[in-house]
Amino acid sequence: MDFSLFYFDGDGSVARPNQYQLLIESAKFADQHGFTAVWTPERHFHAFGGLYPNPCVTSAALAMVTENLQLRAGSVVVPLHHPVRIAADWAVVDNLSNGRAAIAFASGWTMDEFILSPIPHASRKAQMWRGIQQVQQLWQGAAVDFSDAAGKSVAAQSLPRPLQPQLPTWVTCQSTETFIEAGRLGANILISLLGGSLEQLTPKIQAYQQSLSKHGHNVNSKTISLMLHTFLGRNIDQVKDDVRQPFCEYLKNHYGLLENLAKGMGLSISL
Repeated sequence: MDFSLFYFDGDGSVARPNQYQLLIESAKFADQHGFTAVWTPERHFHAFGGLYPNPCVTSAALAMVTENLQLRAGSVVVPLHHPVRIAADWAVVDNLSNGRAAIAFASGWTMDEFILSPIPHASRKAQMWRGIQQVQQLWQGAAVDFSDAAGKSVAAQSLPRPLQPQLPTWVTCQSTETFIEAGRLGANILISLLGGSLEQLTPKIQAYQQSLSKHGHNVNSKTISLMLHTFLGRNIDQVKDDVRQPFCEYLKNHYGLLENLAKGMGLSISL
């Protein structure tokens, strides 16, 4: 089992000095102590995760202070970006880090995010799958056809060229259908226990592995990355005291994000 650091939250709603100091110093620690990766997310328009609107920018910064860690997006919301922009930006990270860039791709969730996208919210899954394949093709140097402002088809190639010949790819999964499609593509997967348990994840992971095998991919070469809330200490009572208030604030902010999601779906939630 490999261990990484994952930054899922970070309140950017109030200006404070040195807001990214924890990210930078912990990445340095992880880089020097055998961790595998640092993940940073893409979040918009909410205090929960508000420090992280663009994982490409944070990964570029971390490339300058680390030497060994893989720098992973967790995740890039594909429908909010043109595939050429994703490929070009992350190729810069790949060059800055000497070949350590990696991306988990996601379809997005809250309606608010989609003011950044010409794609309707309801079409986000289809755009994610299409965008992943286009980014992979661009990464490998292929010309991919897109329409310009006049509707004319243009064969585009992204620059700069990345150092890695293949882009390490994850898909952020929740539904069983997404697990199966990720297996078809041969992607790694990024999962969480949001709204579920380890027992509920088991059949989804099995479906993913079956899909990998069915489509000719080596199951043992793929990585299943699980996000878990973690706090380490020598004394359990002290750990509980240390995390109680910060974690309550975290849950309060996260509840607000879920409330926004529910409103976008025409639902209401209450404590």
